[in-house]
Amino acid sequence: MKRLVFIILSMFAVSFAKAQIAIDTLSTEALNELLIEQIERMAEDSDEDIDYEELLENYIFFSENPVNLNSDEVKQLLELRLINVFQYEALQQYRRHYGDFLFLDELEMVDGFDEQTVAIIRPVVCISRNQDKDRLTFKKMARYGKHQIVGRYEQILEHQQGYDDISDSALLAKPNSRYLGSPQKYQFKYTYNYRNRIRAGFTLEKDAGEMFFTDHVSDTIQRLLGKNYRRGFDFFGFHLYAKDLGVVKAAALGDYQLSFGQGLTLWSGLSFGKAGVGSSVMKQGRGITPKGSATEYAFMRGAAVTLGKGPFSGTVFYSNRRIDANVSLADSLDEVELVSSLLETGYHRTIGELQDRHAIRQQVVGGHLAFAVAHFEVGYTAHHTWLSAPLQLRPTNYNQYYFQGQKLTNQGIDFKYVKGKFAVFGEASMSINHDAKVPELVEGPTQPQTGVSTGSTALNHFAGLIGLTVKPAGYLNFTIMYRDYGKAYQNLFSNAFCEGSRNQGQRGIYLGVEVVPAAYWHILAYADQFQYTWLTSQVNASSHGHDYYLRVSHSFNKRVNAYLQFRSKTKMKNSTDDMTFTHYPIFYTKNAVRFNINYAFRNGLSFSNKAEYAHYHNEDGTNENGYFLCQDIAYKPENKPFSLSFRYALFDAKDYNTRIYAYESDVLYSFSVPALYGKGMRIYLLGKVKLFNALTLYARIGRTIYSDQDEIGSDLTLIKANHKTDLKVEAIWKL
Repeated sequence: MKRLVFIILSMFAVSFAKAQIAIDTLSTEALNELLIEQIERMAEDSDEDIDYEELLENYIFFSENPVNLNSDEVKQLLELRLINVFQYEALQQYRRHYGDFLFLDELEMVDGFDEQTVAIIRPVVCISRNQDKDRLTFKKMARYGKHQIVGRYEQILEHQQGYDDISDSALLAKPNSRYLGSPQKYQFKYTYNYRNRIRAGFTLEKDAGEMFFTDHVSDTIQRLLGKNYRRGFDFFGFHLYAKDLGVVKAAALGDYQLSFGQGLTLWSGLSFGKAGVGSSVMKQGRGITPKGSATEYAFMRGAAVTLGKGPFSGTVFYSNRRIDANVSLADSLDEVELVSSLLETGYHRTIGELQDRHAIRQQVVGGHLAFAVAHFEVGYTAHHTWLSAPLQLRPTNYNQYYFQGQKLTNQGIDFKYVKGKFAVFGEASMSINHDAKVPELVEGPTQPQTGVSTGSTALNHFAGLIGLTVKPAGYLNFTIMYRDYGKAYQNLFSNAFCEGSRNQGQRGIYLGVEVVPAAYWHILAYADQFQYTWLTSQVNASSHGHDYYLRVSHSFNKRVNAYLQFRSKTKMKNSTDDMTFTHYPIFYTKNAVRFNINYAFRNGLSFSNKAEYAHYHNEDGTNENGYFLCQDIAYKPENKPFSLSFRYALFDAKDYNTRIYAYESDVLYSFSVPALYGKGMRIYLLGKVKLFNALTLYARIGRTIYSDQDEIGSDLTLIKANHKTDLKVEAIWKL
């Protein structure tokens, strides 16, 4: 009783002192802004079209099924990077000293939890009795389980060249000149959840251009495709997941993801990388997690289980699934198949893409052993991958050390030590290519030449990283991390911190700093110096560069906040000077400055203004500029079943070098971060309405209009107009 009175009085005093300038912890906007920042930075760092659905799947899941602060489930906040390791330790210490939380506002009494942190995690946490030890029965599962059905339709409304009518003879002459299916994209998803302990579901998806039930092709095309001819949903995935069943800590059947340590040895799926929370880049492996997204690459399909008792735990898993690949015969006299590339797009729209669909089988088996005590964790991970046909890449200067062959073994040790104001973490990993061929290379000053192989042998190569995060004061913390990934280190399931997307042939040092110099001010900065120890697709020599980032944010009051952001990245590429005999390496730099301000009114109306300037230059003399301005208006009235979001944006970026990424509000479970370049305007309108308390409808329409071009896209995506319109409609039914 004394503790309750003390907490109530303390919270009253805190609330009174901060009543004039407080952050609105009743809103999900703080969490949304964190995710927006992370996704935008991830889009800038990748040159690929990334499906963010899988990355956001767990954030959305816990916003609908909050984490109980009075259970071990609170570790999910750390794994999702919503809090840092010091805040997690403070939460655990608070519960040990004072017992379970009584209400959410009590979080502000925990060391390191200010209003902004509470605002970020509040939408995904709750206070309830710890039910992890409750007996699991089918009666409880049937009574208290939650069901959800999601259906989505998407389409580009303008006609694209890939959907032109074409004769069979012309299509057979050029098999990849047309899409075989319709321009609509469909997704259907069912999920079941019982108190976050039992989860199950399935996902169906058909991408634009893929054949659906209503699409038909001639008998000639069907015979050409053979067993690859199919109509309907192109992707089908399912999962069954359980946790906290006595000695069984987690178990999965069907589609699942695995993440251990710092992601160097085994981390299937996506990861934020540099776009982490605060200045820390330390990962927290989540072990086995179910996969319910429609992402068609980098996941496991099979079974996995984690057993644990006391400080020890062990995970074993097996995955067996068919993956897309480009397959050909070794020669005209030999029927042995060779794989020239592994494909990750998930698209099966043309004859060529269908012939590559599920062309080979990939099997992965392995395990993870872990030991964890109060402040120390250590783990050992090992897995072995088989391909049903050998991978033999088309030789280039830069891919000589990429994985080739059929069998690859990876193993590594990770550790983490957290105590007081220090956190040390790291991972060392080794790859063993059982079919490796040692190349004899003739290296020139800038252009190594591909040599011949001396024969097959098992090659061992190493990669490692180590980092330190220190919090000397409550308003300051910094991280330093060093990484060194060998040029011949090979791993098909590695997703550790790096520049780019490949944990190979790179070393670097990262320094991140996070400062709260005064109330409602926040400064985040990092510097990453990196070096490529082998050639890349852009430069025919070893190269280096740096990435600098600074973000200053301020909350003027609970309804107005703003930030100013600067980023500068310098890398190297081959010169494009036609007057030279060889393409020598040159530096190029992209600088970007952004200002953003958000302000809200009491009637549910809110505004956001964003302005960004980008400048690109290289040593060849190229100088390019890019501009972006936008006005966002959102109307989300309290206690009303509807909401609206609108954007009007102008952009002027000469070409792809000065492209600007800008997050857009989208239907639930979908994320839109288009790369804008050229000159034009972008508008969209998003609406949401809730019907009958169980059914929610979303609709979104957006249009990009270019003033400097009469055609958009190229080849199959070519639109013979200066505008492109996208439409999405989604229905969510909860039971």
